[in-house]
Amino acid sequence: MKKTVLYTLMVLAGIAFYACQDEWKHEQYHKYVSFVRSGYSETYLNTNTKDGIIHYKIPIEISGSIVNDRDVVVKVELDPDTLIAHNRTTFYTRDDLYFKLLDDQHYNFPNGTTVTIPAGSDVAYLDINFDINNLDLVEKYILPLTISSTSEYIPSPKMHYKKTLMRIIPFNYFSGTYSAGAGIITAEGDPTPTSKATREMRVVSDSTVFFYAGLCEEDARDRATYKVKATFNPDNTISFEADSAKIEFTPDPAKCSWSIKEEMDALQPYLMIRTVTMALQYSYKDVTNPSYTVKYTLKGSYTLERRRNTQIPEEDQQEIFEW
Repeated sequence: MKKTVLYTLMVLAGIAFYACQDEWKHEQYHKYVSFVRSGYSETYLNTNTKDGIIHYKIPIEISGSIVNDRDVVVKVELDPDTLIAHNRTTFYTRDDLYFKLLDDQHYNFPNGTTVTIPAGSDVAYLDINFDINNLDLVEKYILPLTISSTSEYIPSPKMHYKKTLMRIIPFNYFSGTYSAGAGIITAEGDPTPTSKATREMRVVSDSTVFFYAGLCEEDARDRATYKVKATFNPDNTISFEADSAKIEFTPDPAKCSWSIKEEMDALQPYLMIRTVTMALQYSYKDVTNPSYTVKYTLKGSYTLERRRNTQIPEEDQQEIFEW
């Protein structure tokens, strides 16, 4: 009797074990369609292209534990309502800081807004071309998209996975967030030094960026008044052009130059570390209060460190912005 019971238990255990092994052949989760980079997504666009157009691919995926076995047609649409909600919850009443909807003159979908994820694959790419010429980056721009329909399965109902807010960040050889602590700023008549911890340089063209003069904050309401373009010339000099004559921006050309140092990382030899150094000396006026202007002088340098993964064959994808 005991042997019969033991035998029966062994058979049942074997059946259960087989069933457990076999269940992995079936889908363990719901198959949903979503953006790989969903929600708010900083999208870096390399402006160093031969035709002046930035070619980009937006990845769309199918979730699940087994390989997709059918063609899935995915339709994508513009989603300005989500951008409006994001602005309100992020900036409240500071509407001057709201992300702007990227105008359609700056992008197009060469193959339309429909993409097919083929059977046997879980990912497909929606082609989009960007043209950032004449895009004033004093403002910040977002391209909001949503998956509106799919031929199979459904757009992900979880959180924000079927939506993407693509924060457009063009970059060139000289743009980025510089360490600015070595740029010493003093007010006329007051020798007490001060400085900014960082200063962001944003793209204007291949060799030109812009920054805000002196102590101007990146999110100041009147930041456009302090916008200064800096062009990195082939002879390692820097040319400047202030958008507003009000601030009386005056550089000392003999004290303004740029240099680059490139070296491989000691611990990760496939990473190239590029350091851009700007030597600066200029004066400008703070005109926030027109009745009481203050002249400031900046002397010192700004430094940018960027990293490139040389193992990636596509040069426009080698830049690393987070480490």
